[in-house]
Amino acid sequence: MNLQRRRPGSVHINAPSFPTISQPSIYRRIAYTFIALTVIIVLAVLWLTSVKAEILVKVKRDTVRLDGVVEVAKTPKSGQIPGHVVQGAFEKVQEFAVLGVAGESSDPSKTPEPAVILAPAPAPTPSPAIDETLVAKGTVRISNKYSKPQTLVKTTRLLTSDNKLYRIDSQVIIPPGSEVSVGVYADKPGSQYVLTGPQKFTIPGLYIDLQTFIYGESDATFTAVPQTSATAPKPVAAPKPVAVPTSPTTKPKAGKPVTQNDLDRAEKSLTDAVLSQAMKSLAGEVGDISNMEVVYVVKVVDRKFMVRPGDIAENFLASIKLDVTAVYYGKEDMQTLVRSRLRERVPEGREFLPFESGAITYSLESSDVAQGIASIRVSADAAYRLSPTSSLLQTSVVAGKSKAEAETALRAIDGVDSVQIKIQPSWIDSIPSLKDRINLKVE
Repeated sequence: MNLQRRRPGSVHINAPSFPTISQPSIYRRIAYTFIALTVIIVLAVLWLTSVKAEILVKVKRDTVRLDGVVEVAKTPKSGQIPGHVVQGAFEKVQEFAVLGVAGESSDPSKTPEPAVILAPAPAPTPSPAIDETLVAKGTVRISNKYSKPQTLVKTTRLLTSDNKLYRIDSQVIIPPGSEVSVGVYADKPGSQYVLTGPQKFTIPGLYIDLQTFIYGESDATFTAVPQTSATAPKPVAAPKPVAVPTSPTTKPKAGKPVTQNDLDRAEKSLTDAVLSQAMKSLAGEVGDISNMEVVYVVKVVDRKFMVRPGDIAENFLASIKLDVTAVYYGKEDMQTLVRSRLRERVPEGREFLPFESGAITYSLESSDVAQGIASIRVSADAAYRLSPTSSLLQTSVVAGKSKAEAETALRAIDGVDSVQIKIQPSWIDSIPSLKDRINLKVE
């Protein structure tokens, strides 16, 4: 038997025994708790990453109007834009065909040729201070710029601008577009009727509008000659019209009845032609107009027609004279100024919307050609809306709110027309708290 040998001085101690605890149940609890927390965190992360909100806000469009004056000047000052003011008078005479329906035969006694309608000459009233033994005589060129030949009978009157009356000494026929020289003598004796320079004569016996196209002119000085039986003025009986026969065999006057449409057509054609001529002429005074716009003011100075509605004619002469003022200005300068003035009328927090230049209308209010200044009245309409950058339309306003609260808050903003909110997934009724999960669009 082996005996354990103890070292000297050692004491033997016996350890007490304790009960053993079961370890697996504690570990399970810890594991379950960890798993539960993990699931919760994963679900929270999935919720935060999957929830999205789409918000569409439609805003109202309000209008702003500009009705003011813009000054254009050759040398612009503050508040003015550069431009040019030019003016000119333009005239055109043209022959037109009568397009009316052919009428019945006209009675020449009702529409006699103007050239043969002469009124009796007044009896001369001698003055003691006038030498009654002298009568002024000279030569006058009669011009016919009408489309038909014109007959002037002997003693037809010619009148100067200062109302001195003369008569032709023989009958003449002037073809259209031609001129004929004829001798004339003063209707009254006296040296004061001697003309010393060029003179223009009207023919008062003609229809008043026809006087513009058929007239007389003198170049040489008139002379005073002793009065003879040939030149002595005496009362003249009114000559008979050349075409007054009322016989049933009278040849019908050729042509058609002139209608008001014929006159309107002639006036429009002349106006268009004169305006076209004026535009080219005035643009030539300005120079390069490629980047410029223009406003015209047209004034009718004179219009004449050689016929009246109801007259029978194949064609007729018409004339028109226009006074045209044109104001040229820089296109970009004007539009920039108009946009600037419109923006000044847009309330704060609102966005100015672009508009087409065609929405602007211009009219010339006044012009001073000598000073080179014009005032143009400008009328324009533009639109504005609540700005998408407004602090009231930021995602922070609706983040974390319920769908109903967010919609109510947005609808309460002045200028908002409608609100649509979509949240994904659809079973969630709250707007995400994270701003980057919110898409807010403004239309």
